[in-house]
Amino acid sequence: MNQEVIQEVKTAIEKVRNWHTNGWKVTFGLRETEVNSLTAAMELPKEFQHREEAIAYWRNIEGMSAHVTPYLEATLEALEKGDLKLAEDKSYFAHYFEKPLERDTQICKNVWESVRSLNA
Repeated sequence: MNQEVIQEVKTAIEKVRNWHTNGWKVTFGLRETEVNSLTAAMELPKEFQHREEAIAYWRNIEGMSAHVTPYLEATLEALEKGDLKLAEDKSYFAHYFEKPLERDTQICKNVWESVRSLNA
């Protein structure tokens, strides 16, 4: 089994699990205030007009993380068992659910492509 792909999946699991804490650049409001994580959103002053929007955005990312992470974990398990077909299927679903975020992250897409290359 390709140890590089296994390590890539392990790294991806940690990154996806922490999407909401490590975040990425996102702006809110007309002044394009950067709020790049759930922690940053929660620390916004209560008077900030777009505070609730920022919190909702990052809570949604937290939920997506919780939804996608099990597919990556299943990908890793399948790779470790040598089941490349199952690994490809599970990584595809991780990629599929990541698609709405592909402007900000392509972690699962990269994993899926790596796993697919093992089946080529």
